[in-house]
Amino acid sequence: MSTVEVHVELAGKAVFTGVLFSHLRRGREGTTFRYEPGYFNHAGAYALESAMPLVSGDFAFQQGLPRSFCDASPDRWGRNLIEKGLRQQWADTGQQPRTITEMDYLLGVSDFSRQGALRFRQSGSRQFAALGEEVPKLIALPKLLAASNRLCSAKEQSEGTLEAVKTLLGAGTGSLGGARPKATVIDTEKAGQGMLHIAKFPHPNDKWDVMRWEKIALDLAADAGITVPENRLITVEDANILLLKRFDRSDDGERIGYMSAMTLLESEEGESGDYLDIADSLTEISGSTSEDLAELWRRLIFSLLINNTDDHLRNHAVLRSGAAWRLSPAFDLNPNPGINDRRVTSIQGATTFEAGWTAANEAHEWFGLSEAAARDVRGRVFDAVRGWERRAIKHGATKAELELFRPVLERAYGYIAR
Repeated sequence: MSTVEVHVELAGKAVFTGVLFSHLRRGREGTTFRYEPGYFNHAGAYALESAMPLVSGDFAFQQGLPRSFCDASPDRWGRNLIEKGLRQQWADTGQQPRTITEMDYLLGVSDFSRQGALRFRQSGSRQFAALGEEVPKLIALPKLLAASNRLCSAKEQSEGTLEAVKTLLGAGTGSLGGARPKATVIDTEKAGQGMLHIAKFPHPNDKWDVMRWEKIALDLAADAGITVPENRLITVEDANILLLKRFDRSDDGERIGYMSAMTLLESEEGESGDYLDIADSLTEISGSTSEDLAELWRRLIFSLLINNTDDHLRNHAVLRSGAAWRLSPAFDLNPNPGINDRRVTSIQGATTFEAGWTAANEAHEWFGLSEAAARDVRGRVFDAVRGWERRAIKHGATKAELELFRPVLERAYGYIAR
């Protein structure tokens, strides 16, 4: 059994919150969490998730980590890096390879760049897990891009890929969620000087310039009145890199509590959700319910119009704000040219465009909007998306890309009046 101390950063200070116990039984990893009694007396104390309310006792999870700890753990990209790094470490030190556990992934994440306000350290240690090296500045992007390309292109492990893994892990990259290649950097050139940013890289197998089209989607979302992170598209060695300011850090660099919709809905990894369930949960926890519900419905309409189908529960989140939670800025907005593809998060059970459009517009009252208010939101979002080609051309989209995305981005023209 391994024991890990859990801390939450509150007002810039790490507060001892509880203890996480990990155990393997018949090859199955389970965990148990127990709050530290002193945490209950802290003025800013809050439950880490609904499955772990602020009460004494043990919270047992038969498989894996508590969901809120999954939010602080790496997703596919980071897990791949940590796995390769551990296996190389074992080979270098002559250790016998073993099964990599969820605790390995949790503790393998850079503390400095870990998502959200949770921090972890081995019981008895004075140092938080995986403090890592200094997060690189933008000037290191060519090196990070080269490492990402080398790793993504490699069919088998080599000296070059191992060096790439070392470079990316040293940059705190293992802490980041999602499946696409990315790195953590510090931007010292623009507004938000010295703040943590995510640099999202192209993948060698991309069929279109994915980073360019995510930037286009972010611009359209902002035009539609949707809150998005500060972002910009930069070119490094003929490759477009999307730079996004981390919204789980304050302007003073303090950590902000983060909870995905997966955790909010008590769902399992890979399990589908529904927008109405997210809305119900927001009603229970939001510090400004009417604003967050209206914003969520605006995002729903926008995602339909740009065919953002990969809107899984990890791609929705809330941030700690005072004594409550607020909807985070929208992120991972990616138009999908597959016109018949179904969306991951349903709308009253609907996953196709036509059924989803009907369901979303029928559900406006669920999000606290009158018919007139819904019409106004729908109109603004449509006006924004209608400018897609101008935005795309501004960012250098090729003629082939314009024609690739035209069917899905202009499909809604016949629906908006409904």
